[in-house]
Amino acid sequence: MPRRIVIVSLLCCLFCSGLSAQTFSLVYLCDFSDSCSILVLETDSTSDAWSLPYPVYQFRTGDVDGDGVEEALVGVVKSTRFYPEKGNRLFVFKNRDGRVRPLWMGSQLGEELVDFCVADGKLISIERCRNGQYNLDEWEWSRFGPRFSRYIITNTTIEEVHQIFNQYEKNTGHSSTVDAHPHGMEPKK
Repeated sequence: MPRRIVIVSLLCCLFCSGLSAQTFSLVYLCDFSDSCSILVLETDSTSDAWSLPYPVYQFRTGDVDGDGVEEALVGVVKSTRFYPEKGNRLFVFKNRDGRVRPLWMGSQLGEELVDFCVADGKLISIERCRNGQYNLDEWEWSRFGPRFSRYIITNTTIEEVHQIFNQYEKNTGHSSTVDAHPHGMEPKK
């Protein structure tokens, strides 16, 4: 099978507090038999990488923890100890002294994760409920990770949720979808 390499790069310029520019990139290596992505951080003086041995369905950047520095948010498809069925998961990575370091590698937010973005320093998620309907949720960062803030809209159709989600997405300026769900879990109808 032919291999393909997709490089998605999001520039995060930081000029406050004497910080230099940083770029998070996702190098996506795949064929039909394996999935491996590499998250790369480049600054003015350093370069570092973190291997992601799971299929990636989403890659975005944004300042989710409120420290003025943008993090890399990577949506991966994997099972966890508490959720043995494969599903969409969210990993958040940070630049710590020029090195890629995990900030949060979550099993689940609230319900079944479909998609996410960062808007105004808050994590916005589309989640599929057990009843088949969808919620659009807002999350704020706490010391451990995302903490539920509010429902933006609840118990509605995927089409209605996407319509509102797309408005949040347009205002972020820092997002990139990696191949529309190349291996990701698509919303169930």
